[in-house]
Amino acid sequence: MLKKLSLTLLVFFICLGPVTVCESKNRHASGNDLYRDAIKVAREAMWKVVTSGGGDGVTVAIADKGEIVYAEGIGVADRSENRLVNTDTRFNIGSTSKMFAAVAILLLVDDGSVGLDEPVVKYIPEFRMKDPRYKDITVRMLFNHSSGIPGSTFYFGYDVNPNMHKYVLDTLAESYLKHAPGAMPIYCNDGFTLAEIIVEKVSGEKFVDFLARRVFKPLGMKYTGASIGEIKAKNSAEHYGPENGKKYPLETVMVYGAGGLSSTASDLCRFVSSFSPYGKKILSAASLKEILKTQPTPFGAKLRGLQMGSDFGWDYSRLPAYEEKGIQVLAKSGGTACFSTYMQTAPEYGVTVAFSICGHGCSMEPLSRKILDAVMRAKNVTVPEPESVKKPVEAAETFPEELLGYAGFYASGIEVVKVSFDKENKKFDLVPLADEKSPKEKVTGPAQSFIYKGGYFFCNENKTQVYFTTIDGQSYIMIHPMQDYGMETPYYQKIEKLSEPKSLRVDVSGKTWLVRSASQHCMESAVEPVESRTYAELPGYLYFEGLKKTETPDYAGFAANGFRDQTAFAIIDRNGETWAKSSMNLYSMADNARKLINGVNRVIIKSENYNEWLKVEKGAIVNFEKPESARIIVVAESGPIYDSVVDNKEIYAPAGSFIFFAGCAGDIFRIEAR
Repeated sequence: MLKKLSLTLLVFFICLGPVTVCESKNRHASGNDLYRDAIKVAREAMWKVVTSGGGDGVTVAIADKGEIVYAEGIGVADRSENRLVNTDTRFNIGSTSKMFAAVAILLLVDDGSVGLDEPVVKYIPEFRMKDPRYKDITVRMLFNHSSGIPGSTFYFGYDVNPNMHKYVLDTLAESYLKHAPGAMPIYCNDGFTLAEIIVEKVSGEKFVDFLARRVFKPLGMKYTGASIGEIKAKNSAEHYGPENGKKYPLETVMVYGAGGLSSTASDLCRFVSSFSPYGKKILSAASLKEILKTQPTPFGAKLRGLQMGSDFGWDYSRLPAYEEKGIQVLAKSGGTACFSTYMQTAPEYGVTVAFSICGHGCSMEPLSRKILDAVMRAKNVTVPEPESVKKPVEAAETFPEELLGYAGFYASGIEVVKVSFDKENKKFDLVPLADEKSPKEKVTGPAQSFIYKGGYFFCNENKTQVYFTTIDGQSYIMIHPMQDYGMETPYYQKIEKLSEPKSLRVDVSGKTWLVRSASQHCMESAVEPVESRTYAELPGYLYFEGLKKTETPDYAGFAANGFRDQTAFAIIDRNGETWAKSSMNLYSMADNARKLINGVNRVIIKSENYNEWLKVEKGAIVNFEKPESARIIVVAESGPIYDSVVDNKEIYAPAGSFIFFAGCAGDIFRIEAR
């Protein structure tokens, strides 16, 4: 679920106390507990997360052959109450919810009510897009992320919003596909919201109610359901600001199929164990086979290795290193604004590991694999050895001349770069492209050098190995293999210079945009100003939360199809001003925001319910009066520095900051500045 969220949680104190542990009765002949070493590994790994600042608290569990053999809560759930995490403490599980959407659809397949290779429009007649190829999107394509649907239409918040289905369908109705349906697997949240809608339409039940009846109850999952903010779960992990240490309201996520459920590690183990030969079954044999197998695409078939994400909802259903030893391993991760979750399983052996963390501060795959491997070793199963330390790569003696044709400009989901080859030194340099208006300041990251050897390029600084390839007329830099996974994924896609570049009717280079359609219940990260950039070396393109190609004076579409969360950029006229629309959001230029003045300022939410903003040109001490349900956020260059959901004192707003106001039509805010 996370698009560009990067949080480093600081632990202010750690409360030690009793924990809940459940262990298997299986023992070796020597009398030692079978899982003793695995439990030690799990504890050490999770305590390291907490003590290193990766999260306040965690829930972790191990299942073997359908039985929970270990479950534990570690760290603190609520600081003010000195409440510790226990095995029943609920965490939001983010995109791990996608596997519940997968099972829900397969249950309907078992009922004969849904066909995986039937078009989505058969079940959602109101689903439409501007791209006529949307009619070819099948139900299966929603789960292997190959639908071509561009992005993610939702927000993380603090209150229930029943309109998410409408937001998604309305946004898609104005959108084009990134690529032909079924062509390639590119992570897509909105596809799982469509799956959620299918479940509701076909079953006649609310999605969570369907899961409760067909999944949670049969599997004994007592502590799984909607997000903790929606159900106001009493025994939930609380989120604290990493910088200010303040306790925020419970997080609410209203796209259940894409990432809106909450659970415990034990319940997740019960769920995933149902896919093994040993756990309680809710799916037919045919559907179990379907959910466990790779779902290939034409794009993936043309790569050198296995592509990440070509599976039925999973992050992966095969790990090459384990596959060489005859072991199938599957995993699904999940992240929200506040939580991280991971579940990993070797179904043939009945082993499942699951954990959730209140925070973001660790790499989930290697953390989980330590525990998985420890359990497998306890069962006398040989697992791959960790990779040995390697020397820095030295360049090969020869350099293939044909690679020079790959020089040029490339984009990823988050940046634009220039690739230049140095044939003499057998390498290429990848340099972030500078903004047209301020070329020195607006470079997004450091340059990287890749040395050629053995058909691949290696970056010794970040240990990344890549190769160039052209598939269906598009050139890519592919990561091969991804660290910890052994699979590959697009790194950058080549962007061709336009012979006849088009321009928008408004100069957007170096402009700052302020969201005008955000809910007063959204998380503060959703209101940070967005910059639009252009590049002197790439006329006809603009950057606004991803690179876009200008197609008409009012519209710029996708420039790179190989990455998640693509949005178009449309110029619109609203209230006599130039605004922009991107996905579900409306923006206005920061240049047009009212200026904060010394003394008393008043802001009114007008009838359209659009957010209002004040621009702080000179630093000032400000205090606020607002309606009870309204919201104020002060955003500085470093990010949000004041949020009325946790702050009530006056604040110093530095020069260059902005003040966000949200509420209902007619709400009046009083701002005093000095």
